[in-house]
Amino acid sequence: MRNPLAAWRAGVRWPLFAIGTLAVVVVAIAICEAIGWPFLVGPIQRQLSKALDRPVVFGSDPSSSTGVRIGLIGGLRVTAKSLEIGAPSWSKAPHMLLAHDVRLALGYLDLWRAWRGGPLHVASLEAGDLDGVLEREADGRASWQFGPKKTSDDSENPSALPTFGSLRVGDGHVVYDDQVLPADIDARFALDDGSGPAPASVAAANPSSSDAAASAPASAASDAGIAIRAGGSAGASGPAERVSLADGESGLRLKATGQYRKFPVRVDLRTAGVLGFLAEGADAKAQPLSLRASIGHADLSFDGSTTDPLHFAALKGRFTLAGLSLAAAGDPLGITLPSTPPFKTSGFLAKEAGLWKAVFDSATIGTSRLDGAFTYDTRRKVPLLSGRIGGSRLVLADLGPAVGAPTGGSTEPSHTAAPGRVIPDKKFDLPSLRAMDANVVADIAMFDPGTDVIQPLRPARVHVLLADGVLTLADVEGVTAQGRLAGYLQLDGRGKEALWTADLRFLGVNLAQWLRLKRAASEPPYLSGRMDALVKVKGQGRSTAEILASLNGDVRVHLRDAAISHLAIEAAGLDVAQALGVVIQGDQPLAIACNVADLDVVKGVAKPKVFVINTDVTTLWVDGTVSLRDESLDLRAVVSPKNFSPLTLRTPVHVKGTLGDPKVSLELGKLAGKAGAAALLALLNPLAAIIPFIDPGSSDRAQKADRDCAALARTAGAIPPAVKNPSTTKVPPRLPVAGPASAGR
Repeated sequence: MRNPLAAWRAGVRWPLFAIGTLAVVVVAIAICEAIGWPFLVGPIQRQLSKALDRPVVFGSDPSSSTGVRIGLIGGLRVTAKSLEIGAPSWSKAPHMLLAHDVRLALGYLDLWRAWRGGPLHVASLEAGDLDGVLEREADGRASWQFGPKKTSDDSENPSALPTFGSLRVGDGHVVYDDQVLPADIDARFALDDGSGPAPASVAAANPSSSDAAASAPASAASDAGIAIRAGGSAGASGPAERVSLADGESGLRLKATGQYRKFPVRVDLRTAGVLGFLAEGADAKAQPLSLRASIGHADLSFDGSTTDPLHFAALKGRFTLAGLSLAAAGDPLGITLPSTPPFKTSGFLAKEAGLWKAVFDSATIGTSRLDGAFTYDTRRKVPLLSGRIGGSRLVLADLGPAVGAPTGGSTEPSHTAAPGRVIPDKKFDLPSLRAMDANVVADIAMFDPGTDVIQPLRPARVHVLLADGVLTLADVEGVTAQGRLAGYLQLDGRGKEALWTADLRFLGVNLAQWLRLKRAASEPPYLSGRMDALVKVKGQGRSTAEILASLNGDVRVHLRDAAISHLAIEAAGLDVAQALGVVIQGDQPLAIACNVADLDVVKGVAKPKVFVINTDVTTLWVDGTVSLRDESLDLRAVVSPKNFSPLTLRTPVHVKGTLGDPKVSLELGKLAGKAGAAALLALLNPLAAIIPFIDPGSSDRAQKADRDCAALARTAGAIPPAVKNPSTTKVPPRLPVAGPASAGR
């Protein structure tokens, strides 16, 4: 019979052995964890190198007996004097990351995902100093992509940067070389996420310095005034200066210089917190952000919040933007904006995913005063700018550089026309018309053509459409001098040469108000009545000069219930006696019985098909040419009197020369004949010398002039009604106009 005690002893022997073995293993693990697993340093370096597909090297502390310390419970933890992660095999950089006084924590699941090709998530990284080299090639390869292969599940965003659960860096330096954007940035930064007391290594790397006082939290910076430096970042090519955080301060402080899209860049960024920057998706939290940046010739100040300062995710805040030209602000962002004089604008800015929203409280461009609200959608294949623009004043001269005309404060050359010419010949940037689409409604209280001769439009409205390289100013409407302007303009930039179409009509414009020609208060206006006018032309070319040189079309003007200065009409006819009489008696308006002005434009040369002004006392005829091709003038004005005048020269007047230097002269042939006859008659009797200058007038000629003018007015004087905008151009859909509510404010 078996001994029960022996059986019991045999039954508990194996459990006791298992418990004892487990206890030994736990104690051994605890001891190894306590001493930092020194014998695993080499194997872990090799496994990390394999997982990340590049060399990973830990450096030991010569003054420490433990050297590199490793923890394995709950994840991989490494404490080392230095950590170096090598650059990818295609890179010439000495390393991707080199840090000293390092504490690193990695999750096993995160390492497995990185090995599978996904973005690396670092649970925690603390470093006294850190030097990084981030590179992305033109083919999309990036130095922050880890692992030997990519899978269909984990490679949807292969260029995603590493994310962090906790990050502290006392003295950081990163060189960012991106050939896709392209960008070449040199940045210095200090970072403390405020998740706990700073370790000794980090604290030692952040001594108090004069720069600490400048590192106030972003909340304080947002309360300060915004300083804008006109002229941009002329000196942004040097390396960034070192930055640091003050004792006990958390957040991010970054200064960077370099180039972005070939434009010089200088950035000064700070935030009071960074925990939200280190998370992704729904876990990301908005953090205060203060940004001062100069890109090219534009300067930006921003105070608000974002969940990701690198990609400006969930961006919201106030901004001020200034520069030498709107084009200077649009170029770095790839937005097509016109060249202008210096500008400054402020407002509210928000960004969610690829959709930017901006509300401009005020915008000063030269002497123009504008406001507006816009959205800019980069999620489309071709980005779309949509919204509205308004304001109290828009001056044409402030947009002059867009068509090659110079302005006083712009960066454009002072001479945009060829020597001896006045028409701008600066080449259009046609590819920029294909960089984006636009759907913008403009409603301006006053549009000033930039001249004292004619009255501004109050108000002026236009629908700006840009699609597939075709810019259309549709639904042009304006009110001036009790009349209105209507029509459209279009610039087709899809080919090597721009195709330009204009169809504009002035209807019912009160000339006495519209023409601001100064006269004494007691004298009548030089010209009064209601004007109807038509400009319907087409042209093509790579500049304003080339388009006007190729212009074809029709320009027509007709006056209703009109009157002209009696003095002006007599002076035009060189009627000395009648003019003197008008001066003595006082100028009076002379009713225009009939008028027609119809100019035919062929290959840049405008020639009157008919140009006649008929009054009760005189008929004025004009013929000749105005060449927009070579800017030459060759006009001839002939006056046919209807009444008797005792002293008149009655010779045609010529206007020749160029648009920039017109020359007025008399037709000397007839005048010389009258002068010769007067000299011969003066030999007989001095009073007889005035006989050749007496004009008896002609009733038959007057009646014929009246009939001819009336017939021409019936056939050529009528102005057809405005036509609808062309339907041949594909335009973007009408989107909701951005406003304060839609901008996320």
